[in-house]
Amino acid sequence: MNRVIRREGNISTFIGWMLVVMAILAFITVILLAIFAEPALLIFLFTPVIALIGAWVNFHMGSRARLEITPEEFIWCGFTGRPHRIAWRDLDRILLPVPGSRYRLAAAARLRDGRIVEIDSLWLSPTNPANILSPPDHTEAQRALIDGHKAYLARAF
Repeated sequence: MNRVIRREGNISTFIGWMLVVMAILAFITVILLAIFAEPALLIFLFTPVIALIGAWVNFHMGSRARLEITPEEFIWCGFTGRPHRIAWRDLDRILLPVPGSRYRLAAAARLRDGRIVEIDSLWLSPTNPANILSPPDHTEAQRALIDGHKAYLARAF
């Protein structure tokens, strides 16, 4: 069972492509103005470079933020920071949060050694207006985690 859940990654990729197009148009505009109007306008070539840097950041962030379910483990990571991973063999049970919990808490993993690891929905952007105005729906991620654990248990036993 391989599954990847991305929410804001698609938006981030779209914004990245918008920045690439804007950078190309800005580059063409600056070159044309420098040729036909004033050569000193070449100083503004830094603008498309900044837009391309922004595009790269959006592409990178969009590819990172995810919840990934594999046959051996599940991985969740946000736009920054290191990925978090838990192997199915170390997992005892997936716990769903009680109503009224932190809005970014998607689930909790109870490990075989008794520890509980909170699975925050790092793949959701905290600045997205949809996530600010109403609490995000974690049903898809919760279902994927439970189904992944069931699939592992079915293979293991």
